[in-house]
Amino acid sequence: MDTGTSIRKPVRRLLVFALGIFAAAMLLPAVASAAPTHFTKVYKVEKHIDLNGGQYMHEHVYCEPGDYAIDGMWRVDNVDQANPQIGVFGDMRDVTVTRSYNDLQQGGDGAKWHFELTNNADGRAQVKLFANCLGQKTVENSHQHKIKVRPLKETAWFPGSDFSSASLSCIPGKEVAVAPGFKLLTGGNVWEKSFYPGNPLSSSWNWNFVVSSPSSIEVSVLCLRLRTGWTWGHAHKLRVYLKPGYWPLGARTLKKDKVQEKRVACYDGSRAIVGVLGIAPSYHGYIHFLGMDPRPKSRAYKFWNTDPFNDLPIYLGALCLDIRTGPPFP
Repeated sequence: MDTGTSIRKPVRRLLVFALGIFAAAMLLPAVASAAPTHFTKVYKVEKHIDLNGGQYMHEHVYCEPGDYAIDGMWRVDNVDQANPQIGVFGDMRDVTVTRSYNDLQQGGDGAKWHFELTNNADGRAQVKLFANCLGQKTVENSHQHKIKVRPLKETAWFPGSDFSSASLSCIPGKEVAVAPGFKLLTGGNVWEKSFYPGNPLSSSWNWNFVVSSPSSIEVSVLCLRLRTGWTWGHAHKLRVYLKPGYWPLGARTLKKDKVQEKRVACYDGSRAIVGVLGIAPSYHGYIHFLGMDPRPKSRAYKFWNTDPFNDLPIYLGALCLDIRTGPPFP
């Protein structure tokens, strides 16, 4: 007797296969909710350079293709000792940086940080160049979200020796200012003395420079969107905060007549993406900023307080980014 088994089995298999496809399709939104947050990608790159006495150098440091250089910095490690008896003069204070900015400001590559510097001392100088990098997308976790930035710049005129630039402003509450940069357009030597958020939301940025002659300087930032791009019908928020906080929090003291390092670290679960520094104008002649090492979780600043009699105050901070995004919305 024909039971029909040979017919029903293929039909049953086909039904199971169709149900499997349907379940997989229904599971796609669940995959997104099963991974409610994403890791952000923050890392640094560096390059060592040597400059002979009087040498000018034009250099670049690159993040991985497509990523963003969100902070660029130098650190003067050494200048060969001055020896006036044989006509060798100068020290670490004589290494001047005239341009430091993200190349996206010139319509170029957002992964590229641009440096121009001169060793005005007679002795040979050793300098480290750094870029702190942010991935253009969140780390792969079943899917990814795009990180959004946009360039912003303006030109400031410095008629005297010691002036602050006007604040550059991103959209408060929606963006934070990162990648603070500057580009000397006209004038002589320039020494960067301060770079810090213009408000507690860190949506704007300020600078202060000492210049050797009347100068025009282009200052720039990237505006980092505090919301990722949309994927699978949802986005995520990025949490950025200022550690230890807005002025006057972050006050530190530099010991008199000493080259020294001071550090600021973010909380666990965060990465330091941009350094913050404030030196009061009355101390510009004594406090010499020699650069900074942008370590992933912290910033290590190098100074020379040349005042032989007094310890002097400075303000330090760091913009910190949580290594995980917020949960998905809407």
